[in-house]
Amino acid sequence: MVKKIFYPVTEVSLHEYAESIFTPIERGESVATIWIPMSGRRKHNKFITENIELFEKELPEFENYILVYVESLELTEESISGYLRLMAKSFIGACKKNAKCQKLLEGSKISIFDDPESTYSNLLEGLRNLLKDVIAAGFNIVFFVGDFDELSFANKIFYNNLMSLWNDLNPNFHYVFLLRETLARQQNLQLWGELSEAILQNIVFVPALNEEDTDYMIEHLKNEYSLKLSSHQLNTIREICGGHPYLLRVAFRILANHFDKHLTRDQIRDLFYDNYELRWAGQKIFEIRNSEEKILLKKIALREQFDKKANKEVYEFLTNMGLVKVINKELRPFNKLFSRTIQGFEKTELIKKEEEQGDISLDNKTGAITYKGRTVEERFTRQEYSVLAEFLRSPDKLVSRDDVGKILWGKEMYEKYSDWALDQLISKLRKKLKGLDVSGKLLTIRGKGYKFLQNS
Repeated sequence: MVKKIFYPVTEVSLHEYAESIFTPIERGESVATIWIPMSGRRKHNKFITENIELFEKELPEFENYILVYVESLELTEESISGYLRLMAKSFIGACKKNAKCQKLLEGSKISIFDDPESTYSNLLEGLRNLLKDVIAAGFNIVFFVGDFDELSFANKIFYNNLMSLWNDLNPNFHYVFLLRETLARQQNLQLWGELSEAILQNIVFVPALNEEDTDYMIEHLKNEYSLKLSSHQLNTIREICGGHPYLLRVAFRILANHFDKHLTRDQIRDLFYDNYELRWAGQKIFEIRNSEEKILLKKIALREQFDKKANKEVYEFLTNMGLVKVINKELRPFNKLFSRTIQGFEKTELIKKEEEQGDISLDNKTGAITYKGRTVEERFTRQEYSVLAEFLRSPDKLVSRDDVGKILWGKEMYEKYSDWALDQLISKLRKKLKGLDVSGKLLTIRGKGYKFLQNS
């Protein structure tokens, strides 16, 4: 029986996106893609890298390409050296999926990327040599660089080194940069230095979902949550969430938890508007915009007049991203939740109250990690999430280092166990908890393991 493959969006849209990135790559160029926050950049690009055989039309000689998705959430060492290790390990993982490429690894010095003593320059040279060997064997290499504009530790030296890789290995080496910001920001261009040339080569805007893709995702979520929704419920979801995948998923989760209450349309609206997670997401979409974009968005949300010619560049960007669109013959923010966010409703007393209370916790039913009323698991890598979830399941109880090792490496723990990697993960987890104002809860019990305090 052939397993049905679920595309993140309709096949038509994903193939159009694949064409937009692979056409310049076949020319030996790189691509920058611009995304609305939380709109599916990971799902789109990981789906393509993991199912490249479905995109033979867009990339006819796909067998000669090694597609590498660099997932920044997998970082265990937040530094430029740590990122080079991640790039190398991501490439090695992708290479092992190709029999011919895997053979090339047998004679390569890949142990350098597991050695904590390796210097940044050694890691860079090791990665360069590894990529050269694979390209010499007839392959093209494409790095999909996730969260590229959110690498807080990166500096101009690091970006220039990425550019040197591109120069040395061109035309068989390419980047697909996954961004969420306007490229023209001067501070970004200054920081990216020489790499700006590769980033600006080809720009692809990935807007909010169109009507067909929204209906496709809604149908999938209805099946996932086993919900039979009335037309007024579906229309309410569409008008409040628009074509934003994350908002749609949260909305369905909310409805699933209240489905036995036979809510009216107004009650559903109130339920959505009162939900902190939806409002938080709307605020994040707005916060990332620059001052000019925010000013124009506010004018549009408040139905104020503005000069399209004077605001041409900003207006075109907002429409290209689908953040504003014509609804009932009037220009509006792409959904009602976003419109209310722009108008400032996120500053209400209700949100302030939610921000002041609540502890970090695990919902055993859904697997969600929440803090002060909103889910926060997207802040953690898969390994960090697994370890933190175990701590939250067993508050105030000792969790040994071996227990953590089993979570990280499972049956292969005794082969893969690394004190250094474990310490790095715990250190990174503490930093992220501190970023949530959750400090002093994760204790090290010397010689025994760790304990997570429920109340401190």
